[in-house]
Amino acid sequence: MGKFDKFMTPLSKWFHVIAGIGMIYVLLISVADIIMNKVFKDPINWAFDSIGLVAVIAIVFAIPEVQVNHGHIEVEVLEARLSRFWRKIIGLFVNVLGIILWSIVAWRSFLYGIDILRSGEVSMTVEMPIYPFIWFQGICAVAVTLVLLLQTINHFRMRTR
Repeated sequence: MGKFDKFMTPLSKWFHVIAGIGMIYVLLISVADIIMNKVFKDPINWAFDSIGLVAVIAIVFAIPEVQVNHGHIEVEVLEARLSRFWRKIIGLFVNVLGIILWSIVAWRSFLYGIDILRSGEVSMTVEMPIYPFIWFQGICAVAVTLVLLLQTINHFRMRTR
């Protein structure tokens, strides 16, 4: 299990760096487009497309690291009142549901990306192919699935000790 853990944690951190770079890009292009539009009356024509596509990267590449760090919102009002046994059961149930959900997201993202590739669909202004961005979503969904699988296995290991 150690090798899997040693692979997923740096991978999710690397994805998080990509997400951060994407957010910086979105910020810089947004500011540049506003300045070009308001000051020089000449907006950046490709800004809308690139911001939208890079924002997808920024969002989906951040999700695996958030899952590794348990940075998502958890409602623990009811869970705090339950015994340790029931909290473990609920945690296991949530992880299994997450594995199912993210596996479906990955699978459907790859299939949808293939459909978009075959149809030749591109972005509006710069006509950039959009299927790679859909596949990036699938890759990140696979990463989240693997993180959840690792957390579920660790959940079982902690339970048996």
